[in-house]
Amino acid sequence: MRADIVAGAHFPDYELTDHTKQRRRLSELQGIDPMILVLSRGHYCPKDHQQHLALAAFYPKIAVAYTKIVTISTDNILESNEFRDAVGAQWTFPVDLSFRFRTHSAEGFADSRVHRPAP
Repeated sequence: MRADIVAGAHFPDYELTDHTKQRRRLSELQGIDPMILVLSRGHYCPKDHQQHLALAAFYPKIAVAYTKIVTISTDNILESNEFRDAVGAQWTFPVDLSFRFRTHSAEGFADSRVHRPAP
């Protein structure tokens, strides 16, 4: 885990390609609003599927509070779009096929052989 990712610090401003094939920076997606950042294992994970169904159902209340949701997934663009459609998500899904984001930011994913499928 990066030493600079701690409570109260500015989060690194990664740039990834989203589900529409557009390059996006996290700061651009967030703007001036709070943001919920979800690290998804991908479409195959039943836990992630249930979590995203719940987020999609609650999304109207989240949006009214001027809060953004972003799901970073290791799925490819086609799978990200299918997953997004399947759960009814209305937010951006940047893709991280190289696992660069997770390796830098999520200790549990970087060290896990069980929950980190090979790219």
